[in-house]
Amino acid sequence: MISSADTFPNGSPSKKTMRSRWRFSWILLVVLALSAPARAETVTAASRLPSGLGVHVQVWHTQAADLERIKAFGFQFLRWGMSWEAIEKSPGEYDWSEPDAFFEKIRRAGLPSIVVLGTGNPLYGRWLQLPREPGVRETRVAAPPESNAAMTAFSRFAAAAAKRYAYHPVTWEIWNEPDLPIFWPPRPHPDSYAQLVSLTCSAIKTAVPNATVLAPSTAAQPISAPGFYRAIAESEASGCLDGLSMHSYRMQGGKEPDPESVQADNVASRALLERISPRWAAVPVLCTEWGYPSSVVGPKTQSAYLVRAYLANLASGVTATIWYEWKDSRDEVANPESHFGLQTNEGAFKTEPDQGLIHKLLAMRFIRRLESGNPLVQALLFDEGGSDHVVAWVRSDDPDLTVHAFMGGKPIVLSNSPTIWTGDRIEVSDNAR
Repeated sequence: MISSADTFPNGSPSKKTMRSRWRFSWILLVVLALSAPARAETVTAASRLPSGLGVHVQVWHTQAADLERIKAFGFQFLRWGMSWEAIEKSPGEYDWSEPDAFFEKIRRAGLPSIVVLGTGNPLYGRWLQLPREPGVRETRVAAPPESNAAMTAFSRFAAAAAKRYAYHPVTWEIWNEPDLPIFWPPRPHPDSYAQLVSLTCSAIKTAVPNATVLAPSTAAQPISAPGFYRAIAESEASGCLDGLSMHSYRMQGGKEPDPESVQADNVASRALLERISPRWAAVPVLCTEWGYPSSVVGPKTQSAYLVRAYLANLASGVTATIWYEWKDSRDEVANPESHFGLQTNEGAFKTEPDQGLIHKLLAMRFIRRLESGNPLVQALLFDEGGSDHVVAWVRSDDPDLTVHAFMGGKPIVLSNSPTIWTGDRIEVSDNAR
């Protein structure tokens, strides 16, 4: 700042002032020059985040043939986990044999990844006993990294992973569902988790400056887990992360509502994020896990819900959806957790998917929602190569429920599985049958 004492009585600047201005301008130019690449890199990193439709896989349950089928199915990327405990078995020594082999498989398949870095490590914390519940795979687990030593060790592991796999198309996600006691036992702690994210994100980007990093991967959307998002916003992680991740499972009256119910929660969550932190007004938000067990909704409706989950998210500002999961990864018949796969444990589709529909949807650009005049009928307008297309379906969990409509004057029959028609409007002719 230049005060009145730095000018001549007539208001002209003195030589001292001129030199000060020159020095200030030079310093400003240097600062701008140094800061511009950082801003450009942030934008570039965010643009490398996956978008579209992905699928969650279990490394131990996924072979090269599965990856080929996943690619043919139309999925655009994978999500899978990398266990700290399984890799760092001695302090400072890492066994990369399993992730090395899996990265080689997915490289050959040409699939990008979101890799979850997680699990505690008994080298840096105590063992804990979990109650046997539907979502619990192992009842004896290592405590999450809450001490400074454990957090530092975890961030070193994450940085080593990022450096080793820097030449693969990978996005790193820090932990899985830290808002649940089974993943952050014995109870969730938002401040500890935010500190872990700050250290880990910084370590990853020190090792690999152009790496992309996500958090907090909450089991609930931001509107239902505000404490975690506030804790991150108040930490150094807020400026390090390239995107925020959430899961879209929601329970109402003991049941999970249909995919379209997510839209109000997405809009409310975005508004909350903007209130929590101005810098989050445009931050990408990804749905990194969501699915429905076929034992609850039935195989045909599960297949329809896969597409509808992607469409519901897309229509409400969430451009990446990861379906949980590719194959059933448990064999407890009475446990719904055993039936989230599109395929059985043995690798057979539970109902034959419409792969053409998925490929077509992912090739189109969403424009806006359309009014159908019938609350049962959902319709979205897309563009492909300058041509308009309407994607429409019946909002129902019953695959046998149909609604008659007209598209461009031609009669069509809609079910609970989305279909694509050329045109830019839809007219519903009758009630559901």
